[in-house]
Amino acid sequence: MGLQKFLFLIFLWGFTNLTNAQNLSDFDSLSKALLFEKKIESRIQILISLSRIEEGNNPANSVKYAHEAYDLASGNQLDNEILLSLIKLSRSYIRISDYQNAYNYAEMALNEAARQNNDEQIAKARGLMSLIYYEIGDFEKSAKFDFENLSYYEKVGDTNQIGIVLGNIGIDFSNQGNYEKGLDYLKKSFEIAKNGNDLHGMAYQFNNIAGVYAEYYKDHKIALGYYKEALRINASLNDSRQKGIYLMNIGNCFSRLNIKDSVLFYYQSALSIFKELNNQNLAAECKILIGSFYLENKDTDKSIKYADSALKISLGIDSRENIKRSAGLLHKIQLFREDTIKAYYYASIERRAQDSLIEKQNQLDIYKLEFQYNLEKQDKSRQLARQRKEGLMLIIILSLSLGMIIILLLFSRNRIKARNIFLQKETIEQQLNFKDKELTINLISLIKKNELLVDLSNKLSQVGKSAKNEESKDAINKISRDLRNSADDKMLKEFSQRFQEVHTGFYEKLMHRFPDLTQSELKLCAFLRLNMTSKDISELTGQRILTIDHARYRLRKKLGISNLEVNLVAFLSQI
Repeated sequence: MGLQKFLFLIFLWGFTNLTNAQNLSDFDSLSKALLFEKKIESRIQILISLSRIEEGNNPANSVKYAHEAYDLASGNQLDNEILLSLIKLSRSYIRISDYQNAYNYAEMALNEAARQNNDEQIAKARGLMSLIYYEIGDFEKSAKFDFENLSYYEKVGDTNQIGIVLGNIGIDFSNQGNYEKGLDYLKKSFEIAKNGNDLHGMAYQFNNIAGVYAEYYKDHKIALGYYKEALRINASLNDSRQKGIYLMNIGNCFSRLNIKDSVLFYYQSALSIFKELNNQNLAAECKILIGSFYLENKDTDKSIKYADSALKISLGIDSRENIKRSAGLLHKIQLFREDTIKAYYYASIERRAQDSLIEKQNQLDIYKLEFQYNLEKQDKSRQLARQRKEGLMLIIILSLSLGMIIILLLFSRNRIKARNIFLQKETIEQQLNFKDKELTINLISLIKKNELLVDLSNKLSQVGKSAKNEESKDAINKISRDLRNSADDKMLKEFSQRFQEVHTGFYEKLMHRFPDLTQSELKLCAFLRLNMTSKDISELTGQRILTIDHARYRLRKKLGISNLEVNLVAFLSQI
């Protein structure tokens, strides 16, 4: 067993928990339970369990059950079960080396877990992504997901998972050729397993550390010590398959160290276990190692026996790697025996197996390249879509910002405009009030002047009465009348002129609405517009107050103000 296969085992163990999975029931009992179970959630759990059981012996069925679980969960919109079935689907596709589908479902699981804010399932989905990249040989991306998971498990304080992830990171570094750093992480993983008394973890990491020393450093002495430690710990686990693998690796180390006395013992012990487990592939591999040992010791009879048996087993299970190796060993044996015909026969079998392996490897390489191309294409599509989305969001944000700025500017402008209108209106009102006051003052001045002129006219009348000369008396009386009439006309004319300056269009509006108003009534409206009382108007015009009140009453009727609650002055102020 080479390091690569062990690396795969520990990697798979780390992320699928196959060695720790609880055996809920055997396949038959679960199948029967599925027939009678009505609850949807329970049916999905049974399907996932069936998929897990079938992973090892029938991975195609594992995929089928996982799909049934996912379809059932999706159809009933069960978020938790959808997530579990997506993770199971990805794992099942990994088992049949369909990495494209495995990646798609792992990505779906990652997105769904993120949507549900389920950090634990996010970590599991990342673990699947790591495993997929590991399998296609992209150890850098594999390590990226491992480090993300390491950060999460350190955050939540899950020591067991920290140890597993550290081991996987060690494998990533080893496969990238950084053996020193790889060993450092593998040893850290072992220490965590040791502190947690995790015997499985300790055995696996001892095995992986040994694999690095054996395969990369070619230091089989150090590797032997770690393999023996893995074997010692495995004795407490009762894991026969792993025991056989450890025994076979120890025998291989003894062979490389040329300690012949121990080689056969470990090989034969491993072979007995594989036969008992009926694991034909590992049994064939072990027989090839035994046959090679006998050939090195020039015992061709025993070498042929084991190599021929290995070839028959390998042909029966179509294990092309072991077909190539067993046929190659038989080719060497026959060359050693100088039997060229048989040597040629086995060489042709070896070559066909080699060609088949090369073709298979080429197909796998093409598949991996295609898979990586598709992933890169998907990444670019997502990146482009993300850029478009970000660009659209930026445009929307800028548009909204610009819109808000425009709205604020318009709002500010309208506020300023409204403020200006208010100020202008206030200024006009102030000016109008000022002019009204000025007009009132002028009216008071006119009233005083009028009073003086009237008084002067009255005095002249008195003088005229006492005049002896009739001609002088008539002249004085004429001057008195002219003075009174001149005073009234001048005052009213000046008032009318000043009023029009202050209240432009007042008369026109009145005449437009009430065309029947007389000149006297128009003047009365003007006096009232200035909020003058009947007394003020009487003093200005020389009319009696009662006369003014009667005039006001008649004016209300002409203006159509029948409601006594309506103030006449207020009504005229609105015109």
